Amino acid sequence: MIGAGGLVLAVAVLFAVVGPALGRRLPPALATRVLTSAAVAVAAATGAVLGIAAFTLVGQVPQIAAAGRWSAQVVRDADPVHPALAVVCGLLVLPAAGRAIVLLVRRLAAFTAVQRACREHPDADTLIILEDERPDAFATPGLRARIVVTTGLVQTLSSPEQQAVLAHEHSHVTHRHAWWILAADLAAAANPLLGPTARTVAHAVERWADEDAAAEVADRRLVARAVGRVALLRHRFAGRTVPAPSAVGGDVPDRVRALLAPAPERRLRHVALLAVLLLVLAGGSALVSERGRELFAHASISHQHH
Repeated sequence: MIGAGGLVLAVAVLFAVVGPALGRRLPPALATRVLTSAAVAVAAATGAVLGIAAFTLVGQVPQIAAAGRWSAQVVRDADPVHPALAVVCGLLVLPAAGRAIVLLVRRLAAFTAVQRACREHPDADTLIILEDERPDAFATPGLRARIVVTTGLVQTLSSPEQQAVLAHEHSHVTHRHAWWILAADLAAAANPLLGPTARTVAHAVERWADEDAAAEVADRRLVARAVGRVALLRHRFAGRTVPAPSAVGGDVPDRVRALLAPAPERRLRHVALLAVLLLVLAGGSALVSERGRELFAHASISHQHH
């Protein structure tokens, strides 16, 4: 169990180190899907390994063993994980679960607040013009996602630039980018090593919307100019608090540079490397889970015989 668990944790650390770099070499839509899926898998696998390791100690408590109908003595004799290591695993997994739950509750509450604010515009279908001097545009999350644009932005940008921004936000709505970001952020909350991966996903989402906008308006330089202008205008005002993909999200200078370059190409070898890491991760997690199941199954049989 320890060997397989160590392998899972080693792969998780390796992914945390190389994942963001590999993701930046992929087309943004592919990077978003691959990195988010991988981050969730890594967070789940590490959480499972740590939880199982901690439970080998918890399962030795007589009251818990009696409730679970297994032999505490058998689990103690097997000693699959050193008690000190099991305690460390428990101290890691419990706060991780707490951070993920707190983030989920806060983000869903913020999403709900955005949706509640949108109810003040019942006649608006997919586009809401908000009376606000701050130049901003963002896509709301939720089942009925809509685009919100402030009057400050409309009055400042030219018509072609407005079209580019709307195309960018339409991509966020179409592909439900807020949920990709939420999934990556939850993975990072459960496993802090995935923080850089979550930030890479947030940037990739904006790059994805940029590429969609560039394809729609057929002018990469126009989108780059619109993104740059919105960021410069938005810099004059206080930070935005809406938890939704925005025209000024991600690394704006990098987004502009990417738009001034040719469209990105697929690099499947990087996807293949991530796939290999995930296969090893899945195999190690499955082995740890099976060893844990076998241990408590054997302890249950011993309890029944006594």
